[in-house]
Amino acid sequence: MALLIGRSLLHYDIVDLLGEGGMGVVYRARDTRLDRDVAIKLLPRRIASESHELARFKVEAKAAAALNHPNVATIHAIEEVGDEMFIVMEFIEGSELQEVIAGGQLKVEYVVETAIQIADGLRAAHRKGIIHRDIKSSNIMIGTHGQVKIMDFGLAKIDGGVDLTKSGATLGTVSYMSPEQVRGEALDHRTDVWSYGVLLYEMLSGVRPFTGDYDQAILYAILNLDPKPLAALTVTSDRLSEIVGKTLEKSCDLRYQSMDRVIADLTSVRTTAASGPPKTGPDSATKELRPALAVLPFTSIRDDPEMEFLGFALADQIIGSLMYVKGLLVRPSSAVRKYQNNPADAPTAGKELHVEFILTGYYLREGDVIRLNVELVDTHSNEMVWRESIESRYENVFKLQDIASEKVLKGLNVRFSHDERARMQAGAPGDPLAYEYYLRAVSYPETTEDCRLAIKMLERSIAVDSNYAPAYAELGYRIGQVAAHAMLGIEEHLKAQDAFRKALSLNENLLTALWHLSVGYTHAGKSEDAAELIDRMFRVTPDNAMAHFALGYLYRYTGLLEESVREVETALALDPKNPRFRSAGFTYVYSGDYRKAYQVFDLDPEGTLAIAWKGMSLFLLGENQRALEYLDRAAAMEPDGYIGLRHAGISAYIRGELEEGLRLVRMLEKANPNDSDSEHWYLIANAYALLGDKAGCFRALKRAIEGGFFCYPGLIKDPMLDTVRSDEEFRRLLALSKRKHEAFKEKILGLSATPNSQVSGSEVTRAEPARDGGSGRKHGGDIA
Repeated sequence: MALLIGRSLLHYDIVDLLGEGGMGVVYRARDTRLDRDVAIKLLPRRIASESHELARFKVEAKAAAALNHPNVATIHAIEEVGDEMFIVMEFIEGSELQEVIAGGQLKVEYVVETAIQIADGLRAAHRKGIIHRDIKSSNIMIGTHGQVKIMDFGLAKIDGGVDLTKSGATLGTVSYMSPEQVRGEALDHRTDVWSYGVLLYEMLSGVRPFTGDYDQAILYAILNLDPKPLAALTVTSDRLSEIVGKTLEKSCDLRYQSMDRVIADLTSVRTTAASGPPKTGPDSATKELRPALAVLPFTSIRDDPEMEFLGFALADQIIGSLMYVKGLLVRPSSAVRKYQNNPADAPTAGKELHVEFILTGYYLREGDVIRLNVELVDTHSNEMVWRESIESRYENVFKLQDIASEKVLKGLNVRFSHDERARMQAGAPGDPLAYEYYLRAVSYPETTEDCRLAIKMLERSIAVDSNYAPAYAELGYRIGQVAAHAMLGIEEHLKAQDAFRKALSLNENLLTALWHLSVGYTHAGKSEDAAELIDRMFRVTPDNAMAHFALGYLYRYTGLLEESVREVETALALDPKNPRFRSAGFTYVYSGDYRKAYQVFDLDPEGTLAIAWKGMSLFLLGENQRALEYLDRAAAMEPDGYIGLRHAGISAYIRGELEEGLRLVRMLEKANPNDSDSEHWYLIANAYALLGDKAGCFRALKRAIEGGFFCYPGLIKDPMLDTVRSDEEFRRLLALSKRKHEAFKEKILGLSATPNSQVSGSEVTRAEPARDGGSGRKHGGDIA
């Protein structure tokens, strides 16, 4: 094999031998055309010489090459020369994970960070229907800066499995095989979950969970024995042990069903452990736990109403810039807007926002110069980490955010890549006036009237410079807010989506546009399009709270409630005070956990939606008098809007005024015939059911399901639908919801639908008990 060193294959000069195994020999080579180092894997002659093996290899290799993810080794090309076939792959400078494990006990923080990266790469593959089948520590590379790369994706299938007759030669691979793989059964993505669990156990303890002196002993252990408890081998948390245990369930139905849920659980472990200063892992692969930061609106030194808008706008721009840095948790603008005209000291804001650091400061305009004095404060000690004075000509005010952002990262010792730096520097309009209009728009609050004013400013900004992506993203958001609160037609929602698409055409990685457009697509039933945008968000910033929330939002609409709970809880762990996460409460409502819903809606204590749904949560708990206080308050806040009309209808029901309740809900339906949010139609449907109008319920429920809201488990649990469960039309609609739900589940998570797609009688005739111990709706309208 070494004879190839110094030779060339096509335009690849062979430099060194990297390794060899059952699936071929790997060399380091120099691509002379593109002047870069690559890894070349020569396939065994038996594959290259057999047409059926060769055809299968090409299909698998092309699928693997289609993966574009930072934690998956990139396949550059598939080449043939003479009777040799080889794969050209990304060359990774670093160590195999098995070498890192062999180097000694790994810190828990390092294990969790590495495990999340591996899981993220697997998640990306599984979403494209690609199963690895050979996850093991020798197939994971750790780059010199801690970046994980999964090797040989999709290639394990080519060889048709592992030859178990060769004693000793396959011990490494056999140790990672799933029970279903050992039994020779058909495999799905859950076989990777098992192998991943073996790897996680090994990283934490230094040994594999199933061992033996020969293959058959290992196979027997995999099928019949439990691994030694992690607590007997190493110091680790109960939660981590539970996660490992769930990955190693011998029944794949009891195992984690997706890497999404693994990532959510590991992220919650990391977030819990992340208080205090950053900690490091092994010297060879250091990756820091992320400090949490909030940027408060800045204060003008001088009473200058004309420049007042800069206080919040500059903070918003710095936040937007820092959101792209993986090594930092930064609270979004929505979480700090409440401080715009209500300043707080660093310890108070830090406690309220659950952050370790606060960036605060003052600004002053003198002539054509803006001076920004910023301070980074440790919220626990109330000590200043650093202070800096930055200034710029007013026409170049956008430079302030770039300078401030970079100084924050250096002050916190947060490393960032060239790609992250490029995304942070999103640029500014070609004309300073366009940027000023944009900043003024950003500074407006989010009431309907202020959104209308912001839209005017954004239209001026775009008129001056039509190529500034953030202006389109903000325009889409403001149009959407007005359309939702004022119950405007679908045309306005489509205008908002057009604005987001325009923003993404100018900057494909703009997080605000990706977030809002994914939510808009979820509302409109474009579930797969929404999933693609969310996947892009994860590629840009893998542990972004908004991305996790967007995924939980999508899962809620499509009925993946367990997955939705995991995602929204991950989002809340990463960003516990974000008022936009209030609608995570709907996930808990549909799951039957009304007390948890009540708590989550309290994220936005003065918001109309949150007030209304705190009332609904109490109503579903049977606390009708307390519920009325919130429902009536919400109705008064928005008497002619969607929230006001629906919840005034629920109030009327509680008071026994059924005709009045029906009048209000019918008014709502007529007032908003083109509502693009499919969930709205579901909430009209269950209000009709509660008030006794079956025809209205079925009409609205059909629109909801066909429009994209097919939360099948939620329909089963919803006690407000008890009045219609025995009706044949409800059975038909429930079956439609189930089909759509299972089709989406199979498409996104790779889980097969149940063999019998008929709706059972028990699903139709009763609501399941609430998770907090409630028992569904009683006679007379009280909810227990």
